Amino acid sequence: MKKFGVLFCLIFAICFTFNVTNAGGFEKITSNTTIASALSALEDVNRGDVIAILNGRNSTGRPIRVMFRNLAIYGCSNCEALTTKTRGGDLVIYINEEHKGAPIETIACLIAHESQHHTFTNTRAEELRAWISETTTWNAFVRKNRTIAYLKHPLVKRENYISKLYVNQNGVDNIRQLIAKNPVYANLEN
Repeated sequence: MKKFGVLFCLIFAICFTFNVTNAGGFEKITSNTTIASALSALEDVNRGDVIAILNGRNSTGRPIRVMFRNLAIYGCSNCEALTTKTRGGDLVIYINEEHKGAPIETIACLIAHESQHHTFTNTRAEELRAWISETTTWNAFVRKNRTIAYLKHPLVKRENYISKLYVNQNGVDNIRQLIAKNPVYANLEN
């Protein structure tokens, strides 16, 4: 009887985890429940455009996988996230695994940013589009729930900083200057 109870609990846990991951229909994008929650949050703030890109409305015509990864193995330990192409030509968004415990909304903002890199044009215009996607997503979350702007996490600090630049008088120009000053983007075409 005791073995049956343990077996039942194990099966229940597996089914519950599976249902949480698949609840939003994101199984083609991720198997991670935190990322699935971030994708649901994107839907909650009407960022269906980002979900569409991830589901295949992108330059490859295939879903973009999203997962946590140690970015140090790619020499990008200081990056929050990155988009890359696999050998098979699929796209993957890697979110730095140090952010596994970050607020869902900040992870959603990183996904919104990285989704804009599906064209791989490697231009400042593409980067500007990505940063604006990130900050407008953050602003939508803050409009929905102001308390998230006061959470103590490095990604919240990042989002608040970018948002402050964007909402100032010269919004897009401020983001453009941020990109121009960042050495990571020094070799991008205009």
